[in-house]
Amino acid sequence: MNNTITILITKFFTILLLLTLPTIGYAEDDKSKWQKPTPVFKQDFDWIKLKSDEWLKGDIVSMYDEKLEFDSDELDMQTIDLEDVAELRSKAWQSIRMFDGTIAEGYLVLKDGQLSLVKNGVTTNYEFSNLLSIASSGKNEIDLWDGYINLGINLREGNTAQFDYTFSAGMQRRSSSSRFKADYTSDYSSYEDQDTEASTVTADSERLTSSYDWFFNPKIYFRAADFEYMADDFLNIDYRIHYGIELGYHIIDTSRTSWDINLGPSYQKTKFIDVGPDDSDSEDSLGVTLGTDFTFEVTSDIDYDASYSVQVIDEASGGNIHHFQTGLEIDLTNDFDLELTFYADRTESPKKDSAGNTPEKNDYRLVVSFGYDF
Repeated sequence: MNNTITILITKFFTILLLLTLPTIGYAEDDKSKWQKPTPVFKQDFDWIKLKSDEWLKGDIVSMYDEKLEFDSDELDMQTIDLEDVAELRSKAWQSIRMFDGTIAEGYLVLKDGQLSLVKNGVTTNYEFSNLLSIASSGKNEIDLWDGYINLGINLREGNTAQFDYTFSAGMQRRSSSSRFKADYTSDYSSYEDQDTEASTVTADSERLTSSYDWFFNPKIYFRAADFEYMADDFLNIDYRIHYGIELGYHIIDTSRTSWDINLGPSYQKTKFIDVGPDDSDSEDSLGVTLGTDFTFEVTSDIDYDASYSVQVIDEASGGNIHHFQTGLEIDLTNDFDLELTFYADRTESPKKDSAGNTPEKNDYRLVVSFGYDF
């Protein structure tokens, strides 16, 4: 009897052990399965690790005022607070600028709150808390540039054949201590009467603006050059050239919102198309320019921006000249987007032509266009 009980107990524990072993093995396999993977750093990409343990690959665009712009390979352009970055590795040379004015370049590694540059096999460490900005090094000039092209077209056939287009393009170069921007806009509109076949132009203008900013403080920048070329047949302007220098200030600069304001002296020269017999066909004037730029990230796919500038000059050159531009940029896919832009221009004292006709003071345009960012 005892032998029978012993045999039954032995069989029970043997079966229990056999049933338990697969569970133990599964737990070990499951634990192995969920181990954190070690990323493979391919040199084709910059790599960023967030404090949430997420890794992104892509391209470092720039970092200023503790905001890192990173062009993710999958998520497109991202603005990330530097305090959320656990690790950063660059595929190419980066240029850094410190608060004390030091500028250095090399392969960038940021890990565990330690900042270092690797150059010609030598690693140099820097005080992370003293970091002001990051940008692609001049050694990789193409990485410093980005740009856009937008085109809006309106075609209409029937009793009236109408053709409208607005073309805009721009580019920007950013380094660790400076920024250059250039933007061009051309607007044209005409219609043809199908009965008389007479063609009438209703809009024909172009505007080129460019600026060069030097950053010497997280809040203050110096605009060493502010240039504008403008021509508009319906404002009786053959060409208008503006040049100024300004001091700028970052009022707000967060991951979603930025607001800048700038002020400084300027010079303007204007050549008119048609003037009266007693009027000069060209005027020049010293003045003051005040401008502001505002951007807000509504969602990850929608950005809102607005800019306004006023040039205070003498009455013969046009008086106060206002330019306002605002709109939405909606990301469609990859580098393509849809833009809705409203333009408003006002010239306080437009120049009369030889027939005594005075152009309207105000011009308004609403443009829908498709764009490509590069």
